[in-house]
Amino acid sequence: MGTDLLPLLWLSGPSGVGKSSVGWEIFAQLSRSGVKAAFVDSDQISLCYPAPEGGTHRIRAHNLAALWANLQREGMQCLVLAGFVDTPEEVREYTGLLPDAMFSLCRLRVASAELRERFLARGWRPDLVEEAVAEAEALDRGRFPDVCVDTDGLAVSEVAQLVRERMGGWPWARPAATPRGLVDRQDDTPPPQVDAVLASAKVPLLWFSGATAVGKSTIGYEVFRHIYRAGVRVAYVDVKQIAALRLSADDDADRYRLKTRNLAALWARYRAVGAEYLIVSGEPDSDETVRGYADLLPDMALTVCRLHASPATLLGRVAQRGRGGGPALPGDQMKGLDQSALRRVAEQAAREAEALDRAGAGDLRIDTDGRSVQQVAAEVMVRLELAPGLDRQSYRNSM
Repeated sequence: MGTDLLPLLWLSGPSGVGKSSVGWEIFAQLSRSGVKAAFVDSDQISLCYPAPEGGTHRIRAHNLAALWANLQREGMQCLVLAGFVDTPEEVREYTGLLPDAMFSLCRLRVASAELRERFLARGWRPDLVEEAVAEAEALDRGRFPDVCVDTDGLAVSEVAQLVRERMGGWPWARPAATPRGLVDRQDDTPPPQVDAVLASAKVPLLWFSGATAVGKSTIGYEVFRHIYRAGVRVAYVDVKQIAALRLSADDDADRYRLKTRNLAALWARYRAVGAEYLIVSGEPDSDETVRGYADLLPDMALTVCRLHASPATLLGRVAQRGRGGGPALPGDQMKGLDQSALRRVAEQAAREAEALDRAGAGDLRIDTDGRSVQQVAAEVMVRLELAPGLDRQSYRNSM
């Protein structure tokens, strides 16, 4: 690539504009062409609330730097980052920690009407749509960054190609323009100190496991929200979202090595800012695999919560994912599949559920058939007596 710096393409813009979708498409295009690319959604490496002192960008920047080191160890050639940023000062939170990265910053924009349509199509937090539109209008009034790509009426693949062209053929060449004011500076801020009493306590680690499409991310995130709304600092990690790297045939096929290193790196930062719980959404892993992850996280009290669903329920949830329903996670391979392909995914999910049942996997088995996300989360909260001080009776009443 003609430089000792590793290319980092940062896609910014308002909520709902398509940062993650376009970023994933660029990552996929590069991966198909043989480039050892990586992808990070900054939202997925900053889920620790109530927010610690220093705010979201500081914790994202430190976590990105930790993942960057692990990705380099695996041979990463370039990285695509999706995440909101709107000032040079915020960007410098990151550049100061990544002196060996060549930053290229691009803002995606779209007209208000289409932004509303895209935001509502996600089916997640429709109440925030006007806030997203106001966010976009504020960005349009500013002049940061220098490169802006209009996405109105374009497919995701078309936007991805246009971005790469506008950025000078990224990652093979320097961008046509670079953001103003991005002078690298090393951030020497020491990591926050963990209170001695807090550091000596066993931290509850709740790991959501289960078959494909059973609802691990949805339920895990809902429990996470309940805990932090009670004022208890808690972190959330979806392990599928922290190891997007093109791997060659002789690499760790399921990214287990990279996932464990990245999970440990994220938890170190979350613990340093005072997180008292860790919620993890896993995959259809065996108990042995889950405990392999947990062994790299010191002083954790692990509980594996296995969600279960019948074949019919799994088929319905897989079909919903195929239509674009459920959490909007980058790289969801079910989205857009035809019915026969979705049926095969559901059949495999049913086999996974049966195997986990036969093995008696998990410390806690929770059936999800015919129940809402809130009802399942309520049962988890009650049975595990999570977050002292929560009104457990209100949860019991909702079960």
